[in-house]
Amino acid sequence: MFKSLPAYTKSKVLAVKELAIEKSDRWLFQNVSFELSPKEVLHLEGENGSGKTTLLRALCGLTIADKGDVYWNDVSIHQQPYDYHLQLSYVGHSDGIKQDLTVLENLRVAMVLSRSIYKVSDKKIMREILENIGLKNKEDTLAFHLSAGQRRRLAFARCLLNDSALWILDEPLTALDVKGVSFIEQAIQAHIERGGLAVITSHQPLNIKNVRCTRLNLSAVA
Repeated sequence: MFKSLPAYTKSKVLAVKELAIEKSDRWLFQNVSFELSPKEVLHLEGENGSGKTTLLRALCGLTIADKGDVYWNDVSIHQQPYDYHLQLSYVGHSDGIKQDLTVLENLRVAMVLSRSIYKVSDKKIMREILENIGLKNKEDTLAFHLSAGQRRRLAFARCLLNDSALWILDEPLTALDVKGVSFIEQAIQAHIERGGLAVITSHQPLNIKNVRCTRLNLSAVA
């Protein structure tokens, strides 16, 4: 399903300059700087409590840093929030799905709220994504009744419907079986090959081939 997708036309450089965030009178991390270009992955590592999720939220503009800034093509993300968020897909610790909506309704809401590359009425692509992600025949199931792994699959499926050049994924492989892990790795690989960028935290190794992957350990900059 990934081979026919066109290259991203608005891929840009994500730059973090001297970012520092303080919490409870201590620095989670200081002087974090990096640049991420199209077709690159940043694998964020660190001990529990080192600030990985906080850094991801700062990259999304959801947490304001105490020092430093985040730039999208040399412009602060806080000066271009609308344009930046159109280019961003975020899967956080919280799955961010509506428990009282069905699986299909959740996907359609995500498509309407984002710049989707598909039509809401395209039932074929919906079925294809749900089958590959392990939610076949779950279209009409309320999200409330899904298992933790199924909710994780649904959260990630939204990335596949959007034309966002930048993916920020917080432990995307959590609670997934072998088939689910393989599909997400393939999806990330295809995303990067299209010219996308990805920042990922994962305690599990990522099997992504022929992709430039930089590692950043936040425990080393606390």
